[in-house]
Amino acid sequence: MIKKLLFSNTSWSLISNGATALLGFLNLALIAHHFSKSGAGQWFMLLTVYTLLEMFRSGWVQTPFVRYFVVAENDEERAKLTGASWQLLLGFTSIMSLFLLVFYFLNIDNSAFFLAKKYTILWLFSALPYQLLQWQLQARSLFKKLSIARIIFPVTFTVLLILQSKYKLSIETTVLFYALLQFLAGIFGLLTGWLHLGQWRGNLSIERKKLSNFGKYSMLTMVTASLLRSSDQFIIAFWLGPAAVAVYSIPQKLIEVIEIPVRSFASIAIPQATSLFQSQQLAELKLFFYRQCGLLTAIILPLLIIFFSFPGFIVNLLGGNKYHESTLLLQIFCFYAALIPLDRYCGVLLDAGNRPQKNTIKVIIMLFFNVVLDVLALWLGFGVYGVAAGSTITFLVGIIVGWIQLKDILDSFAVKLFWKEGIIKSIHSLKKAPVV
Repeated sequence: MIKKLLFSNTSWSLISNGATALLGFLNLALIAHHFSKSGAGQWFMLLTVYTLLEMFRSGWVQTPFVRYFVVAENDEERAKLTGASWQLLLGFTSIMSLFLLVFYFLNIDNSAFFLAKKYTILWLFSALPYQLLQWQLQARSLFKKLSIARIIFPVTFTVLLILQSKYKLSIETTVLFYALLQFLAGIFGLLTGWLHLGQWRGNLSIERKKLSNFGKYSMLTMVTASLLRSSDQFIIAFWLGPAAVAVYSIPQKLIEVIEIPVRSFASIAIPQATSLFQSQQLAELKLFFYRQCGLLTAIILPLLIIFFSFPGFIVNLLGGNKYHESTLLLQIFCFYAALIPLDRYCGVLLDAGNRPQKNTIKVIIMLFFNVVLDVLALWLGFGVYGVAAGSTITFLVGIIVGWIQLKDILDSFAVKLFWKEGIIKSIHSLKKAPVV
């Protein structure tokens, strides 16, 4: 039984996600320690721009490709979908690159975007085979191979950063190696036969249209959510420069630790919430909401208390003494992190209730508030601390909007129910959980 559990798809997925997250934080710490604040800030802006553009093509192609590949009736149809996905990604990346070239030749005098202007196009093309490798393995339900593929790149990049401390590679050399290692990870997929090229000959317009029509809706939500996460960095970069981006990014990345269990629990909760909504068990759905939010709050609260109580030690461990300004930022972020479970589960209930357009509207409203509050905070001279406080207010606005949209299910916020059904019961259940 234990052997079966350890080698199940779920275990492989959890192990790979955990290992990837751990390596990501280790890589972040190495970059923060090895390079200046200005260099680290330029790296974070390159990563932010690349991630945002990656959301465009992932949202457009990944979700529909996996969906249609799974339900395809034969190998020929799957080969056509695979070929069409390659063509769409290459075409879409080429179009994005043309737009980026325009910005490259514009005289934007902002050092924060130095690396982003020079290397975003390279990263987009070099990562393309590696990303398709992961999507194809996911679509074919080869989760063990997918786990291996996900770990290959961050492991090799960690080794590179460790060697960097000895050979003193420049930030631009590190950027080039990052692109090379992603490309080699994709080549590994081709050599092992895990990455397929699919069918390119013949007319694939039907497959391309099928993927595009479905993907444009998922792309809107993903890109808006990504803009919400990255808008702080863009505004800080334009207003204060790369060093301020680095100072802000260190505690923000630490808070992403909180989001790992939240994302995992939310993805598991969607089917159950959907089932309860479809059967119109609204009272049970309301209890489910409070219990899940309470459970997540009980899980993340000890970590938030540690972050809030020892911010200097934690920031120093991750980034070093030069990021001492980030300590207060980490404490501010703890308040907004405490709101993440409520905000995320409002989104879960909106999706479960077949109201994805309302979820998108909620994210757009949050993005608007976040941009306005960021600009106002910087204009009034509150700096990065005001931006962090604005993010807390933004998440509170998101919860209020989500609650209004779910008024027919949740009614008004019941503090007693949240405390009793959520926090207290969750703590008791965790205490009673058997130790295996």
